[in-house]
Amino acid sequence: MIDMPTFEDVAAAAARIKPYTHETRVVGSRLLNKYLGVEVLIKCENQQRAGSFKSRGVFNAILARSERGLVSKDRGVVTYSSGNHGQAMALASYQLEIPAVVLMATDSPKVKVDMAKSYGIEVMMYDPEEDDRIAMAAEIAKERDWEVIPSFDDGELIAGHGTAVMELVREVGHLDDVVVPVGGGGLISGSALAAKVFNPNVKVWGVEPEAANDAQRSLEKGEIVTISSPMTIADGARVRHITELTFAIMKAKVDGIVSVPDDMIFTSMKLVADRLKLVAEPTGVLGLAGIKKLVADGRIERGSRVGVVLSGGNVDLDTFAACLAKPDDAIAQMQAWLA
Repeated sequence: MIDMPTFEDVAAAAARIKPYTHETRVVGSRLLNKYLGVEVLIKCENQQRAGSFKSRGVFNAILARSERGLVSKDRGVVTYSSGNHGQAMALASYQLEIPAVVLMATDSPKVKVDMAKSYGIEVMMYDPEEDDRIAMAAEIAKERDWEVIPSFDDGELIAGHGTAVMELVREVGHLDDVVVPVGGGGLISGSALAAKVFNPNVKVWGVEPEAANDAQRSLEKGEIVTISSPMTIADGARVRHITELTFAIMKAKVDGIVSVPDDMIFTSMKLVADRLKLVAEPTGVLGLAGIKKLVADGRIERGSRVGVVLSGGNVDLDTFAACLAKPDDAIAQMQAWLA
């Protein structure tokens, strides 16, 4: 039987991480509302410490394990990451003075690898096509007698991630829908745990890239589906498969998952930059990218109040500029339509 985290775990995480994380702001845009047909309330986790929501879960996981005596200044942690989780681990281990090793994929964005290294922790690279990162982390942890903290398959990470939506609901009140990006499923799992307590009728939706829609296919098939080499601009969602823990929570708490093409991700990055004046990474805007589709499909009703997590802002500036420069008529069409 899977031991799933609860809302009580989310509330405990909120108290635990409060001294170490930001209560990020919530923003909106009347023009975006008009364009999308709903009232959008955007939680800016791109402005969280280390640039993403991942800091919430990582601080909670390390602090909770420290309370149990599993982690200390003499007994460190090992993890693996495609980017944001590794950055968050680097920040947390630096601030809490916990030694750490972070395994990062060779195809991780350079800005994320460089930022992790800047905190002075040990970063090792692995080949996502050839290496078993979980086995590598386990071997290092065994050699050093350290603790493994995975990238998303962990109840304390999930509880920490859920604090973003808990803050959102406490600030803005009633929401009809919550929409978040999906990679390994940690964010949507925690978000659903929090959102459903405040409003049992709220609908929780996840959004994935079309090329990496393993969670969508898993829920539709009723079993975990693996994608061998997901190729998408949304590097944080290049996850081959979700896990038994996140799958169980999604089956119990999530109302559905949709997928969007990379072109819609580019458009959403432009909308965020143009309308909100914010820098967001491709994975970070997945939630916003999915709203148009959810409204068009009738899953989200027009006029609804929709909470969205803008999950991260760690993007190489050259990549960001290339995304904004990509030919796309969506912005011009929106501005003409709104005129």
